[in-house]
Amino acid sequence: MTQSPNTPRSTEPPQPQQSGQPRPAGGETGSGGQEHSPPGEAQAQQAAATVRKWADDLAGMAERAPGDSPARGLVSRAADGGHRAADYLEQRGTGGVAEDLRGFARERPAAFLGSAALAGFALGRVAKAGLAQTAHRKEEG
Repeated sequence: MTQSPNTPRSTEPPQPQQSGQPRPAGGETGSGGQEHSPPGEAQAQQAAATVRKWADDLAGMAERAPGDSPARGLVSRAADGGHRAADYLEQRGTGGVAEDLRGFARERPAAFLGSAALAGFALGRVAKAGLAQTAHRKEEG
């Protein structure tokens, strides 16, 4: 785009966005000036609902377990953790989770890298088990 000779040129550089203030992104403001949540936030809400459902299922299992069962306490704690995770996702959204992860990585890089490696290993084992199960089903069928 070219400027006409009559258009004054600004000699000031563009001002950077203040940190802590949201940056406008395409599609965040609809007609009439109403703001819409970014697509990632809708996914965070959906993930929170899924985690909450799993936590509710675990809580139901814990309620039905015998009172002297050691598994009852473990399942109950897992359900409580699931409810806390769902609340966290609903309140902070994906942006808050990413911000917290960045802060954790800066403060404790060794713990962050160790956690990432452990999560990657666990995810790889789950994927490998799923592939083995799929291959086993194909052999039977």
